[in-house]
Amino acid sequence: MNESNAVERQAALLDVQGSQALIVHTSMFMQLLAAQHAGNEKLASFYAERFPPDVKKAYEAWLAQKPFENRAADAHPFVPNLYQVRGAEEATTARADAAARIAQARDAGNRSGQYLANTVLFATVLFFAGTAGKFEAPRVRLYSAAFGVAVFVFAVIRMLLMPAA
Repeated sequence: MNESNAVERQAALLDVQGSQALIVHTSMFMQLLAAQHAGNEKLASFYAERFPPDVKKAYEAWLAQKPFENRAADAHPFVPNLYQVRGAEEATTARADAAARIAQARDAGNRSGQYLANTVLFATVLFFAGTAGKFEAPRVRLYSAAFGVAVFVFAVIRMLLMPAA
């Protein structure tokens, strides 16, 4: 369970870092558009040259759609088919790993609970086996011993049906 929590925290960190990078990239893109709109090509090229490779690729693919003339073009270069948020795939993989670890932890917890229940059943058998001979009435002795044997048989069958640890 602790491993799952650690992996989940790593996935969250990747998401936050990816979101932060997306905010910076989007801001640079907006500044580039503002510079182009103002006719300042020097400033626009300044921003375009400083795009990281993944953003530059998305920006160029977006420009190839001729967005200023083509109404069917994507609204911006940060749509999923052009741009992938940094760390998104790793975060998805980490979340799947965390889910698998949670399932393993739950399975282990269920199994340990079954073993604990069997321990209690065997302790009950010992109690009835030890007290059966203390009763004076033969019928009570017989019922106590029979109940102890029945619980023992139940616990053994239950133990045999359990998966190996």
